[in-house]
Amino acid sequence: MLIYLKMQFLKKSQNSASCKNFWIHQSAHNIFDYPKMPQFSKKANLVKELEAIVLVHTLKAYLCFYLDEEDSFEDELNYYVLVKLALLKSQWYAFRSPYRTWNSNWECMLYDGMYMTDGEFLSNFQMDRACIHQLTELVKDDEVFSKCWGKWDKWPILLHIMVFLKYLGSYENEASLQKIGQDMVISKDAINDCVIWVTQAILKLEKKVIRWPDEEEQKQIGSRIIQTHGFINCVGLIDSTLFLLAFAPTLNSEDYFMRKGNYAIKDLFVCDDTAKITLVEMGWPGSVHHNRIWSKSDVYLSKEKYFSNKEYLLGVSEFLAYLVMVLDFKKGPNATFSEE
Repeated sequence: MLIYLKMQFLKKSQNSASCKNFWIHQSAHNIFDYPKMPQFSKKANLVKELEAIVLVHTLKAYLCFYLDEEDSFEDELNYYVLVKLALLKSQWYAFRSPYRTWNSNWECMLYDGMYMTDGEFLSNFQMDRACIHQLTELVKDDEVFSKCWGKWDKWPILLHIMVFLKYLGSYENEASLQKIGQDMVISKDAINDCVIWVTQAILKLEKKVIRWPDEEEQKQIGSRIIQTHGFINCVGLIDSTLFLLAFAPTLNSEDYFMRKGNYAIKDLFVCDDTAKITLVEMGWPGSVHHNRIWSKSDVYLSKEKYFSNKEYLLGVSEFLAYLVMVLDFKKGPNATFSEE
């Protein structure tokens, strides 16, 4: 008998434990898995409040009607509330901040010399007005601008290019998208799109614009240099330059650090007598000497493709002399030039 009672007690305790686990499971399901209450928008909350006010005013109007205590002011107030409620329900947005209106200040910058002088324009956009128009003529038919949609499609290509140049010519705090947006009166998201589109269009012109002169062009360059400077068979000038970086690169930043305390990228340029760039070697760390860039360039390694008939480049004295490189004369500290 005692054994039977113990077995019954154990069964009941197991049943109660299973029931307890079931309710715990159900409560956990209800707490965590049940969908949360939706959050109403400001418009929905305002509609609820106005509907509650309309209901109260309707009941009050019924009472005034039955008690024969009509009030013209209350009637006008009820009508006003009903109109506001109907207008609110008809609108898609109830609280919508106004968009920034499009401004034509960029046209004043581009065309009005009194609004922005030539020096100020060059300082802000790194190009004069004539060069910007020339660049616009080169990229205006690119397909990237035909894919613009919405309000960006209505903006002139000149504005895209000015935003792009403003972005490239800005430094430190002036390079923030918000600051550029305030200057050009457009949103910072639009600035990012303008920079991407213009960059894609310009990069497509690389092989068309930057190219080594052919044999006939080299003769023309050489004849102009002879007439102007007296150098025979010279077809170009070579030098290196630095592009400062706003921040240190994440990889091998020490290679980009210069003795002047800045991080930079060093590039090698070759141009003709009209300052037209004919060859570029880009992407070298700022600490690399330009002789190393020159010795690794395709012009140095494959000079037969670029030079013939004893042609050469003029370079500064920091370069090493080579078959196709003639250096300028470096005067000593106490030396003087004679008239001869």
